[in-house]
Amino acid sequence: MHTILKRRSLGLPLGDSRPPSLGIGFRLCETLQRAADTLLAWQERRAQRIALAKLEDRMLKDIGLTRADVAAEVTLPFWRRRGREF
Repeated sequence: MHTILKRRSLGLPLGDSRPPSLGIGFRLCETLQRAADTLLAWQERRAQRIALAKLEDRMLKDIGLTRADVAAEVTLPFWRRRGREF
């Protein structure tokens, strides 16, 4: 009840659960979340490239890739991606 009265006195919508001013704690959490998301994306990209390198030629043909395509992809550093995701 106290929160509703405070939000109403500040002129904030009652359904908005965010505080009126997003302090440094919120920004820090947001930054850490983005960093964690980036690390997870890098880990996933590395795992996909390892799996791609292990595919047989028959499987590569099924998905429309050549050994040259795979070689170009797996030599990229984990933080870099191509325009076309495999």
